Amino acid sequence: MYLLTWSRLLARRSRFPRDEKGHPYLPGDYLMESLKDAVVFYLVKRDKALEGKIKRYLSVGRLNPEDVAEDVWRMVSERYPFLKGVKFPEVVPLDPGGVQTVTVGVFDLKAGYEVDTFKSEAFSGFLSVGDGIPKEALERIRYAGRSFTEALVKMEMAMLGDHPLTERFHIPLLNDMRRWEIPLRLGRWTTSPYGGRLMFFWRIKEVRERILRDYGTDIRPRKVLLLPRDMATAGWSEIKTRKPF
Repeated sequence: MYLLTWSRLLARRSRFPRDEKGHPYLPGDYLMESLKDAVVFYLVKRDKALEGKIKRYLSVGRLNPEDVAEDVWRMVSERYPFLKGVKFPEVVPLDPGGVQTVTVGVFDLKAGYEVDTFKSEAFSGFLSVGDGIPKEALERIRYAGRSFTEALVKMEMAMLGDHPLTERFHIPLLNDMRRWEIPLRLGRWTTSPYGGRLMFFWRIKEVRERILRDYGTDIRPRKVLLLPRDMATAGWSEIKTRKPF
């Protein structure tokens, strides 16, 4: 299987980790966390019994967003055992030629303009990521990836309104990703400390309101990371079962 980036993939901490020879690599958990976000969002939306179980769990005691994300993933993978077979290499070497230091803009979706900038390493290209998705899981993960990434694109579009980025980037992206095999959003793409891990909450009104009340946090990531030279937001990627070129 291969990973193909459609917009630059940003390092989580402004620089990709290096191996003992100083070569940059992509940690496998970039892939696994992105897949978890997509699968949880998709299956909770489709499975009313699972959604009810999660609602009951979330209605008791104080919520800790970090623990909740892992607990919900555990519930989902127990109900859908095929997910336990999904694995990626711990280290995925990056072609150094595909790694560049770029200027990143912090784009406030509600305000409609950049509020900050910083430098970060970014990767663009394709790379082998092993055969970590079993054949029996491919179809469901494909649907999950499409459902989640389309929701993120539409969220950004709705919050941007008539901003030029919508027509120039998001509308073509939405049309194109419907042809991708397994769309995912990888790496650092928002300033939210939870990334997309809590997006499944958005469908559960009681929990959404509770998170906002207790933590002052809107589950929807408000600030996304923009690549000004590309006129694109970060992290849009595709997993392909065959080499793309």
